[in-house]
Amino acid sequence: MTRLLSILALQALTALPRFALAAEHDPPNHANSTVPYTISSTPKYNYAEVIHKSLLFYHSQRSGRLGPNRRLAWRGDSCLNCIGTYGEDLTGGYYEAANTMKWGLPLAWTVTQLAWNVYAFPDGFKAVNEHDEALEGVKWGTDYLVNCIANKDQFVGQCCRKTDVDFGYFGPPEEYDMWVPLGLKHSDGIAYINSSNPSSEILGEAAASMAATSLIFAEKNKTYSDELLQHAIDLYTRATTYQGTSIYTDELAWAAAWIYAATKDENYRTAADGFIAKSADHNNEYSWDEKLPGVYTLLFTLTKNDTYKAGAEAFFKDYWPGGSINRLPRVSRFWAVGVLSGIYASATGFLMMNYAKTIGYHEAASNHSVSFSAQQLNYILGDCGRSWVVGFGEGSPVRPYHKSSYNSFIDYPMRGKDNGAQGEDFLNSKTVNRFILYGALEGGPAWDDTFKDDRSSYEYTDKSCDPGL
Repeated sequence: MTRLLSILALQALTALPRFALAAEHDPPNHANSTVPYTISSTPKYNYAEVIHKSLLFYHSQRSGRLGPNRRLAWRGDSCLNCIGTYGEDLTGGYYEAANTMKWGLPLAWTVTQLAWNVYAFPDGFKAVNEHDEALEGVKWGTDYLVNCIANKDQFVGQCCRKTDVDFGYFGPPEEYDMWVPLGLKHSDGIAYINSSNPSSEILGEAAASMAATSLIFAEKNKTYSDELLQHAIDLYTRATTYQGTSIYTDELAWAAAWIYAATKDENYRTAADGFIAKSADHNNEYSWDEKLPGVYTLLFTLTKNDTYKAGAEAFFKDYWPGGSINRLPRVSRFWAVGVLSGIYASATGFLMMNYAKTIGYHEAASNHSVSFSAQQLNYILGDCGRSWVVGFGEGSPVRPYHKSSYNSFIDYPMRGKDNGAQGEDFLNSKTVNRFILYGALEGGPAWDDTFKDDRSSYEYTDKSCDPGL
């Protein structure tokens, strides 16, 4: 494999699902090294295999009628009674993490980021024959989000009941309505966003996801692309007309930036600039909840404008050599506070690769960004002595905190037992998950590189539906 293919694979293999650090204590302050990570002249890992398995992970999270493209024998049709108050079909979409909830904000963010992966680095996917698979995975998400548009005022913000009820269910999604505690079905917990109950965050992210997806379908299916773009504009209009009360200006900037990308209408870029100004103190995280670094990076890739470049670099500099972000002791992986915090490492690496592509990979200014991205990726795949991607590499985890790969509808030993007993078994049994959750990125190590491959230690073994590429 040539270095070029290695770089293309690295570009595509970005924004992995949440990469956790189960830090129980504050780590020592290992200053960020001033020496860049050295990238091998030949690929260290089979990046094509990881891309393939990362996309396969999304099949494990699918809701609805799986159809002919069903790729996992241990997953079947589910949520078939998920019909909204206005008759909307809410069977599809993606479940979040180990559970059977479909939350609007993280689900739409997943779709946006997956679409951006394909939009930014299509050659990486094509080089390993995964481009069509990636498009199909994105469309699975946008089809659901389109169905969430009940009418001109109502949008489905979530399709789930109370979270504590869902958290207390340990069986497969295919049998949720049969065994869920209290008999609360998915269709009992559909929540709507409207002019009286606004949520600019969810509507803004949904608009962004549809605009981003419209770009990657423009050649393959123009009718679908045009439909998505119109939905994006309509949802953005709702989000800006009926604004909520929490922190949402970054989502509005994000939506405006993506609609600008799809339309080249300068009015949307001007609107994005206005929302950026209102979000200026949020340029310190890129995740499903904080979008400003992504807004700067996207607009820089589209315009080459120095203001956007400076905004992106202001975020990156803390991660570059000499920056303020702490690192782990063994391989200089950065450390951040909180459960599942490693999403910030991989998501930041994705932004940096976009930045490097825009200014030129061989420019001196790209070195730190490419080095950081490669370092984070290779740590995840095995540089620390083990892989954190389930089903890939040496010492990969075998007990991910994931209910349906442990209790599948085709192998469910505790079917019909008390939910408390099932929870005790799921959390404390040393039995490996009965089916391999290929492509899932686990939480990862504590700050000292220790790890517990144990479902009861969800800080280490949980994963999410955040883009696993």
